[in-house]
Amino acid sequence: MKLFSNAIRSEPVQRLLGGGVAAMMWLFHLTVRWRRDIHPETQALLDDGKPVILCLWHGRMFFLSGGWAKPPERLGVLASGHRDGQLIARGAKSFGGYDTVSGSSRRGGVTALRGMSRLLDQGITVVITPDGPKGPRMRFKAGAVKAAQMTGAPLVALTGSARPRKVFDTWDRFCVPLPFARAVIHFGPPVYVPRDADDAVQERCRQAAEDSLNDLTNAAERTLGQEEIKAAPTDSLHRGTGHARA
Repeated sequence: MKLFSNAIRSEPVQRLLGGGVAAMMWLFHLTVRWRRDIHPETQALLDDGKPVILCLWHGRMFFLSGGWAKPPERLGVLASGHRDGQLIARGAKSFGGYDTVSGSSRRGGVTALRGMSRLLDQGITVVITPDGPKGPRMRFKAGAVKAAQMTGAPLVALTGSARPRKVFDTWDRFCVPLPFARAVIHFGPPVYVPRDADDAVQERCRQAAEDSLNDLTNAAERTLGQEEIKAAPTDSLHRGTGHARA
């Protein structure tokens, strides 16, 4: 088991697996029938080239591949030091040549915040998974709120659903669209965090961003007749792994 674990962490294997992730992203991007619903205020920001902090749940990471008809030339992706985070980072680099920022709310939080701020200051939109790397599922952590406060870039929900799909029995209920599926993508309205926001205002912004992401996720599920995946209780932390289920 230790030998296998060491092999998985080796650079050649990580490169191979990262290439596989990129191939899957391109497969979904090209074969899934995507329908995109973008809030008008967010559409205006994107049309003007203004950077935003795109927030998608850890279990919906592959829906990033359907967010645009053509992948943007520059995009920042916050990747945790956890193995799955690094795989997604490698895949994102191969998919679109995207910039990656290492760190999470659990480890390297200050470094991640500085890296996100640097990209946003350059006008580059940054993608985060605010419930990663290990949950609780679909509960928004405070790190993105701090980045929005520091940079003035708004928080924008990005989420979706697909039919048919696979939902894995992991803590995040990882969701993968199947090739040639129908999929719905939602971009929510921008949530701005004032520069002088105190703890109470920051919490209101955090809750607004969480509600936006969950409401739009549930709306996408209902559009396609899929069962809604519930958020974890706020006081729980789910860390399971498991097998795929339909």
